[in-house]
Amino acid sequence: MALYFPAQYNSTPYRTLYDSLTPVEKIRFHREFVGVTYKRRFLYFQSIHSRQRFKDNLFLASKGLHEKMVISWFTWRRRELLPPYLSLIFRHYLFGFLVQFTQASRQLDLPQPSPSCYWATPINLVVLRWMNRHRDIWQKQLESQVSRVIEEGNRHLFIYCLLAFKLARELFSPEQMAMEIDGFRSQLLPGNTPLGVEMEFSNLGRFATFDKLGRGLKPQDPYRNMEYYSAFMLDDVTWRLGGYVDTHVRGRRLFTLSRFGGFYEYCLVRIDYPRKYSLPLTADPAIAALMIREAVDFLPDIKPHSLHVNIEHRGLGEVRPVLDDYLCLLLLGGDLGRDDQGRLRERRFAGNELRGVIQRRKHLSFFDKKKKEVVEYSFLRLWRHGKRDYDYLPVIMALKGFQYGYNMDLSCRDQVQGMMHWAQNPRPLPESSLKRFLETVTRGLQRENAHPTGSILLMGEKIQKILQKWNRMLAVGERGKMLVFLAACWSFELLEVVESFAAVGAA
Repeated sequence: MALYFPAQYNSTPYRTLYDSLTPVEKIRFHREFVGVTYKRRFLYFQSIHSRQRFKDNLFLASKGLHEKMVISWFTWRRRELLPPYLSLIFRHYLFGFLVQFTQASRQLDLPQPSPSCYWATPINLVVLRWMNRHRDIWQKQLESQVSRVIEEGNRHLFIYCLLAFKLARELFSPEQMAMEIDGFRSQLLPGNTPLGVEMEFSNLGRFATFDKLGRGLKPQDPYRNMEYYSAFMLDDVTWRLGGYVDTHVRGRRLFTLSRFGGFYEYCLVRIDYPRKYSLPLTADPAIAALMIREAVDFLPDIKPHSLHVNIEHRGLGEVRPVLDDYLCLLLLGGDLGRDDQGRLRERRFAGNELRGVIQRRKHLSFFDKKKKEVVEYSFLRLWRHGKRDYDYLPVIMALKGFQYGYNMDLSCRDQVQGMMHWAQNPRPLPESSLKRFLETVTRGLQRENAHPTGSILLMGEKIQKILQKWNRMLAVGERGKMLVFLAACWSFELLEVVESFAAVGAA
């Protein structure tokens, strides 16, 4: 089978490197380079019932993409952009090749994907774990390759992909990957309800989608608010993790993305480039929580911002939620802390960051071509592992129990104003509210009928401890406010006494 190699590099070391690949390795290389276009072409040929072998199209696909995927001279002149953006490109190519090697290894006993969920989730998790725990091994070599292409003035992603393949081939170790698999296998918690995850990152925080950024904000970000995402063809590189830029404005993605940039997002429910089809990430809450942790660690140079968790709608509970039930969710997964003025706030609500809180959406399934209704919880803050003393597993379990335990016909629209008011001046919740929430969430998890009773009860205890901890912090804040108030009153009364004595003395 004929495979493409650009003629302009025939008399270079890159040709020698390419010729050193075995036929199977060459096919793997081209599959990664073609990437999302490979998937898109597959869907196209599938739809027209083409009898032509799909592999025969690799030559044309690679040739067309090589001609397209070249960084323009205009962009290349922005030298300060090259190290961060090229590093991101190389990092994703390296990730993709390690995924291919892991998938092909017969020595590895990989966990099975959840039924009707994305088939590559367990493999992606294994490779992310390895890369995050062995950064000292590959980071310097990757930086060396980035420096090499910058010095050469090489603007072709075909060559970047080839260099990343060479690095992946040298680094791949089935034994080390097996250790990563063993590291999380005992944590698995298979469920019945498909889950999806979307993560937003930005070094500018909530200002990422502002048309006019404050003076000096954008230069603080080496990625310039992802303004050059399209110029570096990252859509064709980050597809394995659902990478794209979200501007939060309809239509801007097509027409003005390069002018504004926005949030860099990993959408772990989309599997094709046009984002027409989707698949759930997993039905295992532990896998979902681990994927969030590892994906955040995979981007140490871009700050985590927000998290959306999608849970397939498979029936609602009977309990009608009240304001305090939603506030329990905010305590678990929101962002309670001090604002720039030192005031205690729930910062996602108080900072007007949210476009929605809990919404219902429909995603077109890749497998059966039917739209599946999901409930999207979009108020969550995204944080790095270690930032809090708990991870996302209790949060996801609480959301799932909430969905099965409560009847959310209104999707919290009737409680948003109350949530916003509380966010400006958060106060501790009554113990009766915490008890009601925990009992309903526990019944919801039992109703799903997926997890052992013991696991549900242990998770309930963990959720309870988290809620009580946040409640104690709010209670301390309330006492602090009261002490300040009493001190002010005492000072006022003392001033009145002093003034009265002064008046007597004057008389």
